[in-house]
Amino acid sequence: MTKKEEKRKKIIDTSLKLFIKSGFHGTPTSLIAKEAGIATGTLFNYFKTKDILINEIFKSIKIEQVTNILNGITSEKSKKKQLKKVWNNMIIWGLENPEKRKFLEYFDNSYYITEDTLKTLERHYKKILMLFNEIGKRKKMNKEESLMALFNFVGACIYTEKYFEATETKYSNELSNQAFERFCIGLNLIDED
Repeated sequence: MTKKEEKRKKIIDTSLKLFIKSGFHGTPTSLIAKEAGIATGTLFNYFKTKDILINEIFKSIKIEQVTNILNGITSEKSKKKQLKKVWNNMIIWGLENPEKRKFLEYFDNSYYITEDTLKTLERHYKKILMLFNEIGKRKKMNKEESLMALFNFVGACIYTEKYFEATETKYSNELSNQAFERFCIGLNLIDED
């Protein structure tokens, strides 16, 4: 990693922590610069505005998240096994990255995140959408039902992750898979799917 890349990473890591702690308006650029150990002017050499900075952080976390979520799904033959891989990857990523997950929770529906950022991220999530569309076709769902299944899936993953976090229970494949199987019953998704 070059010095420039290291400095950029330091700015992003510092900003992430400060935005989680104090929010967008509670985090002045002068504080980001101070905590990152750089001059405020240097910060603006990397990110012209705080809005650009927050969008760059959001994009980088989302891309990291989806890359991890999709890890290993192509090695699975059935759609159910692919979905199970996504399920476990999503939960484990959230448990291993609590600050990044909190940042996404805080800014996911924020008006600070631009349409341009959201459009850039769309292509990264296409595989997950395609997986749900394929499952939907097999289960004779229309597009709206497939999309609702996707939203239900994401919600079930989030709350399964929150179970481990809230109960301070170490991640368990067995518990995670029980929750996954209950979700699959709702879709009538069997091992052969």
